[in-house]
Amino acid sequence: MTAFPLSLVVEDGAFKPANAVTLSRAVLIAPVFALMAVGRPTAALVVYVVAALSDLFDGWLARRYRQSSAFGAQLDAAVDNLFSLAILGFLAMAYPGLVGRQWAAAVVLFGGPIAYLALSWLLTRRVLMFHVWSAKLGAVLLFSLWPAIAVTGWQGWFWLSAAVVGASRLEQLVLIVRGGRDLEAIHGFVPVARPQR
Repeated sequence: MTAFPLSLVVEDGAFKPANAVTLSRAVLIAPVFALMAVGRPTAALVVYVVAALSDLFDGWLARRYRQSSAFGAQLDAAVDNLFSLAILGFLAMAYPGLVGRQWAAAVVLFGGPIAYLALSWLLTRRVLMFHVWSAKLGAVLLFSLWPAIAVTGWQGWFWLSAAVVGASRLEQLVLIVRGGRDLEAIHGFVPVARPQR
């Protein structure tokens, strides 16, 4: 029973602190929901901020200890997608009616990435999560969305985040259609190497 979680933080016999931090982001989803459910939104927001910041820390740890791996990158992407969907629930609980009023932004912000994953699979038979700059900016805006609304009171952050995330997914689709497969591409219009005939 313990082999499964252990296998997520140990690769090739070595403990991977970055993977443990990545998993902590997923584990912290439940306490945020629980705190919101019992009427403790400020405490929930604090736990949320800790969880969101772990997305910066896990990458730093992987680079610091030279333990970057394809598995770690996939684990990070999977947890990020799970955490992103949880953000929809957090926002719905923190701001009742917000998602309903801005449903089109919600569809782009939360449905767009899922549609992109499906399209990337259909086009390449792989799920391609590029590290283009627009994707990084979109992730920062998405993960900062709840705190930004809480601090500023401006709900336009929802639309701004949706616009950036939507544009990023379109940019990545352009890269795929052009034949791009380099996950470290900085943008969707980098030169794409054509296979030799």
